[in-house]
Order: sequence, then structure tokens, then C-alpha cells
Amino acid sequence: MQVQTQTGFTLVEVLVSATLLAIIVLGTFQYFVVSRWEVERGIRSQLAWANMASRMEKAIELGYESLQDSMPENSVSLVLNGIQGYRTTLVTPVDDTADGLAPTDTSTPDYLQVTIKFAWFNPTNISDSISCSFSAERSWDY
Repeated sequence: MQVQTQTGFTLVEVLVSATLLAIIVLGTFQYFVVSRWEVERGIRSQLAWANMASRMEKAIELGYESLQDSMPENSVSLVLNGIQGYRTTLVTPVDDTADGLAPTDTSTPDYLQVTIKFAWFNPTNISDSISCSFSAERSWDY
């Protein structure tokens, strides 16, 4: 009598290999999802910084005397590359305490602190900001 030998895989071997394949595929998929999210976040950051730099250049063009009247804005809605963003520009007077209190302090200039904040998707989701100090005598400095 002949003994028949069967070739092939058992059900347990097939299930184990299918499970391992699923783990590898899901891990690879997760890597691509996270990579895409990071690339999109980088693009949003570049867009925000370009917009804030443009706004800061406008502050430099306006000069010290016009900053408080022309620059402040609160949650201005912008659409950059089809993405909703919000820009806030704050102009805060800073008194230099080393030379006394305003308006009698004339030896060292007082400063205007210009801070530009950028938020994506809603006004409270601030992701990027830049700040710069302006003075009448010393121009501006980051």
C-alpha cells in the first residue's frame, strides 16, 4: 500500500502569515499617513512665515510713527493655498524703565513691540508667531 504525502500549508500557517502581512501593511500605511501629515504641516508653516514676513515688511515700510494706527488687527481671515488661516498683529508700547517713565524719558527711546501670530483652521490654534521691536531712534530689531 502506498502512503500519500500531502503538500501545502496548514490553516494555522496561513493564518499566521496573513496576520504578519497585515501588521506589516498597516505599519507601512501608518508611516505614509504620518509622513503626509508632516509634509502638510511644513507647507502650512512656510505659508504662515511668508505671510508674517510680508506683514513685518509692511511694518518696516510704515515706520515707527504709523505703527500703532496702521498695524493692529485681530484674527483677520485669510485663505492660503485653499486653507483657512487667521492672522493677528499686536502693537504693544514698551517703556524703557532704565531712563524713567514716559513722557519725561528722552535719553533712551521707548519701543513698540510688534507681534504677528498666525493660526490655522480656527483663531485660537496659533501655530507660528514672530516678534519685532521698533523704536524711533534705533529703527527695528528682532
